[in-house]
Amino acid sequence: MAKEDNFLKLKQQIKTNSCKNLYLFYGEEAFIKDMYVERLKKTVPDGGFPDFNHIYLEGREASGPMAEDALDSFPMMTDKKLIVIKNSGIFKSPTADQKEFWQNRLENIPDFVLIIFDEQEVDKRSVLYKTFSKTGLAVEFKYLKSYEIVAWVTREVQKNGKKIDKSAAEYLVGMCDEGIRNVKNELDKLINYCDKEIYISDIDNVVSKPLNIVVFEITDAIMAGNTDKAMSVVMWLRDNKESAFNILYLLSSAFDKMLHCKLLLEEGASYDAIAGKMKLAPFIVRKYIDSSKKFSQDFLINRVCRAAETDLAVKQGEADEWTALMQYIFECLKTT
Repeated sequence: MAKEDNFLKLKQQIKTNSCKNLYLFYGEEAFIKDMYVERLKKTVPDGGFPDFNHIYLEGREASGPMAEDALDSFPMMTDKKLIVIKNSGIFKSPTADQKEFWQNRLENIPDFVLIIFDEQEVDKRSVLYKTFSKTGLAVEFKYLKSYEIVAWVTREVQKNGKKIDKSAAEYLVGMCDEGIRNVKNELDKLINYCDKEIYISDIDNVVSKPLNIVVFEITDAIMAGNTDKAMSVVMWLRDNKESAFNILYLLSSAFDKMLHCKLLLEEGASYDAIAGKMKLAPFIVRKYIDSSKKFSQDFLINRVCRAAETDLAVKQGEADEWTALMQYIFECLKTT
């Protein structure tokens, strides 16, 4: 989730109300990042004047007159003010004006200001990041590991007076896109839908499967040589107005990721190392790794190449996109 030492420092500062005045939150796990922005916000009372004491800036507003006014104006009817700056980009690719503005400002934050930079990415080699690091606390929020999300799901269900066993919680997590927020959206629906316990059958009935997860049903059917299942999934996608191009792209992408996993496994890489290299959540990588073991390297290379050829044939008008997609899947079934 977050770099452990800095994350623990952050929690301790909030708990003891000893917060500093300069924070940088970054990383892909937006739900937990937002949660800690809110927790820091609660340490700075708005004094009944939220418009003056809780200021939010985004993008280009992060430098220039608006930022200067936010930094220099005193809080109203309270000792401190909060400034949240979102997606400024100054720690990755700042403009010349941003660099000039913040180079001095980061070293001279007024005592009456608490600033939170809420970013997606940073470049730790950048001048502004190094300047920030002299006085501020940077906390990275990474995607949780699958077992951490499963534990979180179990706790959330229990908080709502219901039950879910480990296998059902793992099944739910495996069906959702990366990030706690995506899991939470589906879990909220399940909690409202179910009575005392959430079962796998409930998840199948309620949870909206993202397209990349549905594609795994096609690859699973290909592995099993189940033509009827593969075609039924494709027909369901067509009936739901999905794009054949998108499905072909995701199939090609899935085979490509399986190939990378297979090669990395042969080099002796661990699951976590593969997840890091591919920049994917560990539980998603596990799907690709498990699938890669059931396909040969030659098959995966062939499928990636054929997807590109199929895409070109459709774009040149040589085949209808759905016909081409089905032909591609039939070829997969024949060559496994």
